[in-house]
Amino acid sequence: MGERVLIRDGRIFDPANGVDIERGYVLIEDARIAAVGREDAHAIGQTQGEQVIDASGLTVCPGFVDLHTHLREPGFEYKEDIESGTLAAARGGFTTLCAMPNTEPPFDSRATVEYLLRRTEEAGVVRVLPIGCVTKGRAGKQLAELGELADAGCIGF
Repeated sequence: MGERVLIRDGRIFDPANGVDIERGYVLIEDARIAAVGREDAHAIGQTQGEQVIDASGLTVCPGFVDLHTHLREPGFEYKEDIESGTLAAARGGFTTLCAMPNTEPPFDSRATVEYLLRRTEEAGVVRVLPIGCVTKGRAGKQLAELGELADAGCIGF
């Protein structure tokens, strides 16, 4: 058995799965949720090496998704970059960001989308999903290759 983390005595809230427990626990084993329950967290037992987090007065819920994020890399790193933006997101409870294409160059080609995904692997703290440009260069004159962008990893336009 690998690492175990017990989050105890918090409000457990997961609307997607119909879970709203006023005071409960979440047991995490090897970075995966192993158990969620209402009973006293001490009842499930604590093993040596288990990290315990007291969530009294706090809400424990799935990570948030930001559907409209301006990471600004490439081109405007002085405003925000993938490292600083994803770190700020993680600290705020976000686990997924959808990166808007207001970059220079914008996400209007396979190469720019692959750049974003590569930089996220190198410097990102949370998952980043690219939003592609509808038009080349965001100029509104010629459609971008939407199929190519989708194949490269864009989840929307």
